[in-house]
Amino acid sequence: MSNVDQIISLVGKEPKQDGGDFSGFDLKGVSLNGASFIFAKLTKTVMEEAELLDLDFSQATLDSSSFKNAKIKNVNFSSANLEGATFEEATLMGCNFKNANLTDCDFSQAKLDDCDFQGTNLGHSSFYSTEINSCNFAFSRMLYAYLKQAIISKCRFGGVNARGSDLSFSKMTEVDMKGSNLKYADLNSCTLTNVDMANSNWVGADLKDAQCAGVQWEEINLEGSDLTYANFEGANFKNAFLLEANLHGTNFTKANLSDSYLVDANIKKAITKDANLENTILA
Repeated sequence: MSNVDQIISLVGKEPKQDGGDFSGFDLKGVSLNGASFIFAKLTKTVMEEAELLDLDFSQATLDSSSFKNAKIKNVNFSSANLEGATFEEATLMGCNFKNANLTDCDFSQAKLDDCDFQGTNLGHSSFYSTEINSCNFAFSRMLYAYLKQAIISKCRFGGVNARGSDLSFSKMTEVDMKGSNLKYADLNSCTLTNVDMANSNWVGADLKDAQCAGVQWEEINLEGSDLTYANFEGANFKNAFLLEANLHGTNFTKANLSDSYLVDANIKKAITKDANLENTILA
């Protein structure tokens, strides 16, 4: 009996497989609906191209498992250990990852819709070219995560710690990043639209050639950051801290820089046409 037939038979007799050990099972292409695997062990389990609906993997061990190309809807992964798992090119809708361990996970080119990642550990995880819509990453840990070319819309990243992460060439629309920590993050050539970064710490961030017209940067710390040739037309930098920032060729047309701190910043060729410079400290 194949692993697929075995699991279907078990679930058919008893949907609750809590605490079971299915480590190493090859469940490629399996279709499961409504089963429970709470506290189950599924280390290195293969669920590629599977269809998973209304399952409960809360507090399960799923490290190094593969969900590549799977269709996953309304699945509970809360507090699960998914270290090193891959969701590459998978489609996930309405899934709960709250407080899960997702370090070194691969979500490359996946599609995430209405998923909850609050409080998760996503250190060194990859979201390369991933479509992320209406998801909640509030207070998650994304240290050195890889989000290059990711497309992020209508998401919450408030309080996220994404120090050293790579968001270069990413596109973010209607994203709440208030109170975020993106120290030394790479946002080179990113495009931000209707994004709120107020009260955030972006010390040493790389924003070269970024397109950030109309974005909220109020009270943000951009000390030592590189904003070379970035576009901040109409953006709000009120009370922003830009000590020693590189603003060479930066476009601040119609931006609000009132009460901001630009001491020792490189403002050579910066464009400040019609900008609000009231009480701006330049030296």
